[in-house]
Amino acid sequence: MKKSYSILLVMLVTLLVQCKKSDQVETGSNGNKTSKTGVNAAQASFCASCQESPTRVNTVEADGWAKKFAPLLKFDRAAPEYPTSVEDVWANTLPSSIVCGGKLVFQKDPESRSMNFPTYYDVQAHPSDPNRIFIEYWWAYKRQRPCIGNVGGHDYDLEHMVLQVDKQTQRVITTTYFQHAGWFTRNGRNLAEGKRVEAYVGKLAHGMYHDSRDKTIIGFECSYYGDYRNPSGTKDEVLTANNLVRMGCDKDEFSFNGDWGIGSGPLYRDRNYWNYNACIGNDTFGTNGCAASEFGDNKKIGDL
Repeated sequence: MKKSYSILLVMLVTLLVQCKKSDQVETGSNGNKTSKTGVNAAQASFCASCQESPTRVNTVEADGWAKKFAPLLKFDRAAPEYPTSVEDVWANTLPSSIVCGGKLVFQKDPESRSMNFPTYYDVQAHPSDPNRIFIEYWWAYKRQRPCIGNVGGHDYDLEHMVLQVDKQTQRVITTTYFQHAGWFTRNGRNLAEGKRVEAYVGKLAHGMYHDSRDKTIIGFECSYYGDYRNPSGTKDEVLTANNLVRMGCDKDEFSFNGDWGIGSGPLYRDRNYWNYNACIGNDTFGTNGCAASEFGDNKKIGDL
């Protein structure tokens, strides 16, 4: 019994590493420091280094695609908070820390309990196949709660998922779910026509998954797939199409090129999703995205 207990403790300690976020290959670079308070409101970009994607789809078309394919989110029945607006996040941030090239400093933490939150998005075309578009959906949280004791929590949290869509057939090709330090990709061609992509949101770490989880053990919540995501019917669901906001350099919070506490903002990460491997990680006790992927890590998403 003592030996089994010791092995379990070792496993739990190893699993705790999953509570720590990393933006890995998505990370971009920072620019010069500029205070938000010193920026003219009419200026197009808060931080001068902000650049839109060269394959960005025009606004009218992008809005249509984003709304048509906006996912249905399913939250755990005991979710301690929901996403919020980037304005709300910044309203709870130390003003003097909001400088280009700086690092945001969390100031206060009122719970975000409204399910009427914005979903931020952008749409890019595949650079060598304009019939394929990539719709990314992002959510902002003020912080991530610890998964056990004081382990795994941190200020600020940005989560996302990406849909690859065939414009001609108007069908989903793939859905890539991001969580912890990795991701996995599911085959969208199996999705029934007219049915929306569904995403189950982790109770504590807010990672995005294709399935639910209603059972766990102490400490296992910290593992790659261990976070609770156990909705109780439609009351825990949010149709994101009802509150969509496009990301862009013209919005200060997305133009900001500094550190959100857990890495760069969305526009400063690697967003060439067509070049991403379909999944990352084959470590049972670490990053393990490929365990749930329907495509191997030797496949590029844009080639699927």
